[in-house]
Amino acid sequence: MRLLLLFLLNLSMVPAWGALQESFTATTLLFGFLLSFLLLSVLHRGYARSVLGVFGYLLFLAWSIVVASFQVAGYVLSPQLKLDQGIVAIPLTVRSDLEIAILASSITLTPGTLSVDVGHSPTGERVLYVHSLVMGDPEALRRTLQRDFEQRILQITRGEK
Repeated sequence: MRLLLLFLLNLSMVPAWGALQESFTATTLLFGFLLSFLLLSVLHRGYARSVLGVFGYLLFLAWSIVVASFQVAGYVLSPQLKLDQGIVAIPLTVRSDLEIAILASSITLTPGTLSVDVGHSPTGERVLYVHSLVMGDPEALRRTLQRDFEQRILQITRGEK
């Protein structure tokens, strides 16, 4: 929540900067954004790391969507449809509702996977159930989703590595 408020403050400083300049151009607005970004980074520790982490995650997610789109297209267009569908339970390290929602949404946005439910394992551990078109090794899918998605989300929300 704090990150969102700081980012909104960063954005609100941009038109103020543009109004103080002789011309209201894209370059002036970009410079205003960068200047206010630097100012907020100095005044609030971790702001720059968090904002850059969010943009990095969005780039990673976009790349994952593109790669998965080509993989799913390859499966669909192949002469012999070799789908190995299944549902796997992924133990969650993320705890807050926001973190779980970001993880589930990111997985669902990636073609070939779908977040089905959040529940509890027989041992009482919180798990996310994910359907995959091509399961392969369930443990490998579990590790990949935890490493690629969950750990990146934790880096942004908690600063964990």
